[in-house]
Amino acid sequence: MTHHRVLGVIPARYASSRFPGKVLARLHGKPIIQHVYERLAAASLVDHVIVATDSHEIEGAVASFGGDCLFVDGPYATGSDRVAAAVAGLPSDIVVNLQGDQPRIEPGDVDRLVAELDASEGWDLTTLAFPASDLRGYESRDVVKVVADQSGRALYFSRAPVPSSKQPPPSDEAERKRLYLHHVGIYCFRRAAIERFAALPRTDLEVRESLEQLRALENGMSIGVVVTDRSSLAVDREADLEELERTREDS
Repeated sequence: MTHHRVLGVIPARYASSRFPGKVLARLHGKPIIQHVYERLAAASLVDHVIVATDSHEIEGAVASFGGDCLFVDGPYATGSDRVAAAVAGLPSDIVVNLQGDQPRIEPGDVDRLVAELDASEGWDLTTLAFPASDLRGYESRDVVKVVADQSGRALYFSRAPVPSSKQPPPSDEAERKRLYLHHVGIYCFRRAAIERFAALPRTDLEVRESLEQLRALENGMSIGVVVTDRSSLAVDREADLEELERTREDS
């Protein structure tokens, strides 16, 4: 069996609660899952990409554009749990888990996550965020925010508006500048880290916020946050897809 130093995995289940079958929805003439696959495959430090799915329909869509897919049946609490199951028999040193709703991820940012994990022995995994100042995103439960310390270590992730203040945010967007760090749904795990993560029981904060990365934090795992200047908007609802459809594919 081929050993890949960096293996990219896209967990893609059909039954999304907010937008069922969203990875099959078409964006600029292609299914979202194809956009995500091609972006991840374009990262120079990723050796191989597979889709891990519980849907034969998604499996067929991936096959139609020549992608590699692994059927991973059974209920999994999170995408990272599904990824861990998918890679159990696939040798690799690093596992990149890119959520299937990220059609605008920048391949260069994927490479930055891998490089940061390689460069720092202190991180169990790395993830991505970009500075944002929009009030709609700040207040939205669909948008995940991350707070990090001065070394870039994640302190907390939340769907709530964090960091918060006694004073309301300025009305002018230019004055708000870095209102928050908008988290992007990608995790770059050391092999031992994703195995440890999957072996841990779900935690109270993870369940309450519905954020898998809190399981890692609650168990003392270190997450390095790489900050990019390029936004990468996720497709959570049909309205998000409509917004992306109005913009250029390379924007």
